[in-house]
Amino acid sequence: MPEAVALDVALLERRRRLSLRWAVGCLLVALVAFPIGMAIDGTSERAQTIAGMFLMAAIVGAIAAPWIVRAWQGFMRRRMVAAAVADRPDIHHLDGEHAGRDARAALSSEAFVLGAFRDCGLVESFESATVQHVLSGSADGVPFALAELALLDAKQYTMFGGVLASFRLIRPRSGLTVVTRDRGVIGNMIARAGSGGGMAPIALEDPQFEDLFEAYGDDQVGGRVILTPAMLEKLRALDTLAHARGFACAFRGEHLLVAFEGMSWRCPAWRIVQPLDDWLRTYTAWLTGLVDLPRGIVATLDLDAPDLGIALVPFQPEPTAAVAIDTGTEAVFSSSVWRLVGEGGMAATYLMSGAMFGGLALFAANYGIREGFPERLFWTLWPMTIAGVLYGAYAISLGVSQLARLAWKWKSPLRTMKRPPRQ
Repeated sequence: MPEAVALDVALLERRRRLSLRWAVGCLLVALVAFPIGMAIDGTSERAQTIAGMFLMAAIVGAIAAPWIVRAWQGFMRRRMVAAAVADRPDIHHLDGEHAGRDARAALSSEAFVLGAFRDCGLVESFESATVQHVLSGSADGVPFALAELALLDAKQYTMFGGVLASFRLIRPRSGLTVVTRDRGVIGNMIARAGSGGGMAPIALEDPQFEDLFEAYGDDQVGGRVILTPAMLEKLRALDTLAHARGFACAFRGEHLLVAFEGMSWRCPAWRIVQPLDDWLRTYTAWLTGLVDLPRGIVATLDLDAPDLGIALVPFQPEPTAAVAIDTGTEAVFSSSVWRLVGEGGMAATYLMSGAMFGGLALFAANYGIREGFPERLFWTLWPMTIAGVLYGAYAISLGVSQLARLAWKWKSPLRTMKRPPRQ
């Protein structure tokens, strides 16, 4: 594990102030130069040149201001996480861009096996990953790793973007238990409709958590043993701390797996106006809480002692296929929006093409039935009309079926699970 690098917080603060000054200066140039350039009377060639210079300065300033803020975010992205855990000897920060080999090793260790997240009901099935940052270590005898990453399918579309965390359990559990946020009656029905891998809903014994979480598992007895009120309280605390768009966790074999969809360790752009001392401490507490809370969940399981009344089943680890891991920045066109465009664009094309040609063919057929085609064109227009109607019906049905398949698997990992049911 690489040694921690001492960070100069004062240097980071000077960089923040310098970036803020340049960004504000460029923005002021844009705000001042644009109205001046528009106000200059361009009756002469010289006046037009001067007005053009002011307008060009306004354009450059308007582009430079957000670019400077973005550059500061990139600068802080590599240093902020390291600064937050600099005083925690039990947590090691690995920059995916500059420590790619160590980051890949951390995601293929006893604490974190990236392949374990595949087909476990937390994320959609993926083929590769792009990793930005990794936090790893061992706290109170619990090996762990957290990674900010993007999971990609074979077409390089993003299946998941956020943070994945894995904690090594002291004593493995057979079966799979998944806990997600409650989505309401209709949302839960949609989420679990057609779920694979032998997964079934697990009733939570404490009513106060039924409106917060929805649990699934392939072992009802084992799932209820895990999901005690104390465990659910810690899960609620972790969900509240995360501030992510999605939260889900799974108890699978030798690991506690957690997925925070939408979470990013990137420094928010608006932080550039705040002194570093005002928010770095809060950020540090938040980031280390993401390590300490799941570690407490592992301790809550009390895995050192056998479960009373539950027959112990010898644990058989599942074989996990290797996952290709890239490090550095995420691909520009790999976001969920581009996945929607890429996978849904052709279906939309089929729908528009079928509607256009099929509509024209129906219009022509209606005219042929009501008014009649000219006799000399009868055997030419009717075959074309029938072919247009058939093509329209085929294209529309093909587009609808492709959109239905995309909607069926979109952000629905329980439905796309391929794990065989437990015997």
